[in-house]
Amino acid sequence: MNQTVLDQPRAGLLVPAYALRRSHDLGIGDTAAVVEAIDFAADHGFSVLQLLPIHETFGDHSPYNPISSRALSPALLTLSPNEVPGLTHAMLEQAAPESWLVQLRGGKNVRQQAVHALKTQILLDAYLQFSEIASPESRADFDDFSAAQASWLDAYTLFRLLVREYEGNTEWADWRPEHRSKEGAEGWLLQHPARESLEMLRAGFAFIQWIGWRQWRGVRAHAEQRGVKVMGEMSFGVGVNSADVWANPSLFDTQWSLGTRPLSHFDTTQDARHWGQNWGLPAYRWENHRSSGFAWLRGRIAWESEFFHACRLDHLRGYFRAYMFPWPGGARHVEYSVLTEEQVAEKTGGLLPRFVPGPDEVPAAAGMNELQGRELIGQIIEAAGEMDLVAEIMGEMPDYMQRTLEDLQLANLSFPQLLRTPDGAVIPPSKFREMSLVTYANHDNAPLASLYLQARTEPDSRTAADVAALLDFAGWTGDWPETLDDELLGDLQRSLMETSGRLAVLMVSDLLGVPLRFNLPGSYGHGTWSDRLEMPLAELARHPVYGPRIARVSGWVHDSGRNGVGGDSSDDAHGNEGDKDGSVKPSRDAKVPWLAKKKALEKVPVGPPL
Repeated sequence: MNQTVLDQPRAGLLVPAYALRRSHDLGIGDTAAVVEAIDFAADHGFSVLQLLPIHETFGDHSPYNPISSRALSPALLTLSPNEVPGLTHAMLEQAAPESWLVQLRGGKNVRQQAVHALKTQILLDAYLQFSEIASPESRADFDDFSAAQASWLDAYTLFRLLVREYEGNTEWADWRPEHRSKEGAEGWLLQHPARESLEMLRAGFAFIQWIGWRQWRGVRAHAEQRGVKVMGEMSFGVGVNSADVWANPSLFDTQWSLGTRPLSHFDTTQDARHWGQNWGLPAYRWENHRSSGFAWLRGRIAWESEFFHACRLDHLRGYFRAYMFPWPGGARHVEYSVLTEEQVAEKTGGLLPRFVPGPDEVPAAAGMNELQGRELIGQIIEAAGEMDLVAEIMGEMPDYMQRTLEDLQLANLSFPQLLRTPDGAVIPPSKFREMSLVTYANHDNAPLASLYLQARTEPDSRTAADVAALLDFAGWTGDWPETLDDELLGDLQRSLMETSGRLAVLMVSDLLGVPLRFNLPGSYGHGTWSDRLEMPLAELARHPVYGPRIARVSGWVHDSGRNGVGGDSSDDAHGNEGDKDGSVKPSRDAKVPWLAKKKALEKVPVGPPL
């Protein structure tokens, strides 16, 4: 396990694909923008580029609420004649005139609904052209892809056909009775008088997935040429209105919604603080998955390995035991957030949120939780093959979860602000778990600039205490500046690189020192999951403010021995010796300031590392 991305000390950059900008995009980051991000990463010493899930979404377009566990988002694809067989410049100009594109590209947010519909329609139009003029080789490649992916693609394309029939409504429980199951829909299609044209449209949705498969594999190939590893992510659940639940209802329990109990270390919406986060995702019936050899779960992770060198496993705790609500998420959760336990029980017939198999505080339940987690995670590891896995699990955890991580040699996330000694200080840099991804924030967390601002305005808050611990961790001894200035930001960035975790990742917001946040846990609806960078990464590198910040981080990446780009086995310019396996490790004589500091701190007594 963990021999691809965590084979040596590395630095990484986290940015959602949709948040990227490039010239001539269609109002959203796409695979071409990801290629540019790979080049940016390679040029500045980041040997890992971390992305959020890239699957198709509807509604609030949360990447953690996909309408398919496999289907790639058409919104993230690059639309050009070179990338899409059958597409022409004339088709692009007609479907997306420049006057409209100026509007889509403007502003700080992705207009998800418009962009998703526009790109889907352009790709379907390209398929009609492709079906007429495709070369035998291209047609054979498409047919081979469709046959190889039939186990999920057939159901997905039928589902997407019906979503189009219902004018974008994915709530299949409200569809006509014959459309509410895969079997019923197949019978309906067989007898439909316009079956031929509907089958053509269905093939168009398969074509979009073929294009996505080709483009994302191309992204991976480019990353390998530049010596960069691409890390994707597998969301824990899928949407209740997804093709997966529609086609495989026995694998899900739609009467319960997945989520988390209230978490003290997360800032959330007010609605999530009383009962916790309710994601509105259907619970799993793992006993039914077991009867099929976990084929659905194994297929998901194997699909991710087509595109990524590593994969972040969202909400690893959920594989051990899931927290479930007996009511839906979204607006319905808001209704329950103001109710007492007695009032909730009255509305639900006595049902309350619960852990399944059971709460960790009960020894017998903890034993069942461990058995379930080991079984499920073991299936994922086996199906992942050579793709590295990093578990999204942080902070305090039960002994059995820690034991499972060690026994299965599974890396996990480490947040400095959550790893504290008994006196409240952040543990020393040398005490971070070696097999971990160390970061200050991911998509669910406030970036450093936002945390610092809150700490300054609320000096008695828990956030202020956390920021104070981080400043001490970074070696800051002076007065607090009014804002997160270059010097303080730099100390925090450098300290992250000095930790003993194999992979140190900066969210792009923390690379730039800006308050750009991608999600507030518990929020939902239009306008979420849409914030973008100000400009392309290459332009940010030339910016008078952001450019020097990026350059400083690049220098610290090299000085800390985390410059794994290229994997050159020869001695590099920073005094590093090539190991026999081709990895680059700091030489004994390398003048790396943080190594001396690390050795000095190794004798400092601290609590057990997480």
